[in-house]
Amino acid sequence: MLETATLERRNRGPLYLQVAGIIRREIANGILKPSQRLPSIAELAQKYQVAVVTVRQSISLLEEEGLLLRQQGKGTFISSEPKIGKWLVLKSDWNSLLHHLEGKQTKSLAVSDNVPPPAIDVRIGHFEGAYRFMKRIHSSGDIPYALIEIYLSQRIYDLAPDEFDTSMVISVLSEMKDANTLDLHQSIFFTTADHETANALNLASNAPIGDVVRVITDKSGAIIYIGKTKYRGDFVKLEFTSRLHRK
Repeated sequence: MLETATLERRNRGPLYLQVAGIIRREIANGILKPSQRLPSIAELAQKYQVAVVTVRQSISLLEEEGLLLRQQGKGTFISSEPKIGKWLVLKSDWNSLLHHLEGKQTKSLAVSDNVPPPAIDVRIGHFEGAYRFMKRIHSSGDIPYALIEIYLSQRIYDLAPDEFDTSMVISVLSEMKDANTLDLHQSIFFTTADHETANALNLASNAPIGDVVRVITDKSGAIIYIGKTKYRGDFVKLEFTSRLHRK
């Protein structure tokens, strides 16, 4: 059964994205099962007090994401293998981060050279002279799951500009001996999507997101990478494991 929710008529963006977000969360949380039949479009429209065309838009979006399947004369069903059911698990260690980037796609939205870095805790490291700014959308299959702003040391960028422009920046860094990467610092906040993030990730405004800031330093303590990433809360699961030392 779909969760009961009152759709916000103001400040949360298009209603079809809100309806899609509710159904998406139900799938991600296992409330809606693979191959389960959804209520009819008319029933959904009545439930959420929206127009039939709004529900059709929601279903079309979720079809594009591979979550729903419409069968002529039978109705709309949850996919037998919904992609969103396979959480994108982000852990705190470097190897897990690299593994998570495998097979993912990146799309550039904006670039700029020689920009100043954002404010970062000075205890992490010291800034270099200038940074390359890159704004991107990361996708898994057809689903955009992250909006990221990257500040990469201009010195490091100039070592492999073609690779950095077309590939995942952290993956390229991991293979560069000249980068001398040493430490990865991560901060995680749980918040809601602003208008830009919502549009980029096909979410309703104020939908839950994970806001992750990553800083990579080299052996000299120089900050060579800053990544500010907004992850869809219905697609990404953050996991942290700590070893307990027993006496």
